[in-house]
Amino acid sequence: MKHIPLANKIITTFILSLSLFFISGTASAFTNINTGAKDNITSHIGKNKWTIMEVWTSDCPSCRAHMPEMVKFDGKLKNARIVGVSLDGQRGKEDAQDFIDEFDIKFPTILSNAIEMNVWMQQNLGEPLVGTPTFILFDPEGKLVAAQPGIVATASLEKFIIQNSKPDQDEVEVVDVTTDTNQ
Repeated sequence: MKHIPLANKIITTFILSLSLFFISGTASAFTNINTGAKDNITSHIGKNKWTIMEVWTSDCPSCRAHMPEMVKFDGKLKNARIVGVSLDGQRGKEDAQDFIDEFDIKFPTILSNAIEMNVWMQQNLGEPLVGTPTFILFDPEGKLVAAQPGIVATASLEKFIIQNSKPDQDEVEVVDVTTDTNQ
């Protein structure tokens, strides 16, 4: 076995760590799966709608089992949108596209990878990526409300969003309280 001085080990470790930081810190892996153009998560959140982000991979059994429920839920609430983040990466783009086609996913999907998503989650949520699926929920102002690894039932998402939404003035039924029916 060749002896490597401690200084060389430290320098090598530093260079590898620095390379990983620059590769993952630039967010270059976030792209729009349809156009290939650079994309970012923040452009999809806020804008007066709740944002449900589902992080998935095409080979994840739980993602595959749950995606039909998400597709059916898409568009059910006027004040909510779904955004997918595929961690299949550029090398797995074809697998991600096959997954999207198989489940007829209409909501926007960002293509990324596990390293990039982990860095984003650490910087923005203060938590690491644990696995897929992972659900991240933002309120209509773009504020993080919840993040959870594992399947989240759409009924739970719907109930939470309805309970925490401000009534839209166009949807509020106006009741005339000035009429006295006892006269």
